[in-house]
Formats: sequence, C-alpha cells, structure tokens
Amino acid sequence: MKRVLLVDDNTNTREALRLVLESQHIQCIEVGNGSEALDWLASNQADLIISDNQMPVLTGLDFIEQIQSRQNPVNESPVILLSGHLNEEDKNRARQAGVFAILDKPCNFSEFLSMVQLALQA
Repeated sequence: MKRVLLVDDNTNTREALRLVLESQHIQCIEVGNGSEALDWLASNQADLIISDNQMPVLTGLDFIEQIQSRQNPVNESPVILLSGHLNEEDKNRARQAGVFAILDKPCNFSEFLSMVQLALQA
C-alpha cells in the first residue's frame, strides 16, 4: 500500500484529502505543519508528500526546500504543493526546489487524484 504524508494546518482540508486518497487505497499520515512533517520524516518514509504552503511554524515552501536538501536521491519522495495563494515568484521557487506539481486550492478532486497517481508512478 502506498503511503502519503499530508501536511496542512487546516484539519478540514486534511480530512477531505485523506478521504479522497483512502478511497484509492492509499495510506495517509497527517501532520499540521512543516516542522511536524520534518520530525515524522526523520524516522519514516513516504511515497508522496502533499503539502499546503501557508502554515504556521514552517511554510510549505520552506519545508520542501529543507527536505529536498537532506533527502537521499535514491529515497526521494515526490512533492505536490497545494495552495490558494502562490504568486509567480513562489511558483518558481517551488519548481527550483523540485516540486512534482503545484495545484491551486480549492482543487478539483479528479485532477488531484490524477496528479497523485502520476506522482506515485514517477
């Protein structure tokens, strides 16, 4: 079973995404910000990371840059960044950090699942 790390400070968003992913038999681990995600990743592995950007403690972009700088390329997990508030500079920063995809919030669940499947096959 594939394992996805969901990183979002909004519990309703996490729950909705978890339900969509679990309908596809994907295991979900939920955390509330980038710092909690880094702690979890210190001793665990995810097949895919899905992160919000605007979060307290550590933003999604800062979190992504930190995991990309410390990941072993052999174990690298693709990252999907979700946000309703990304300007072009932030999108470029995300691409430079190696993000697999950037999706706007609120997202279309069909498009979201298609991108998740592509990322899990990558």
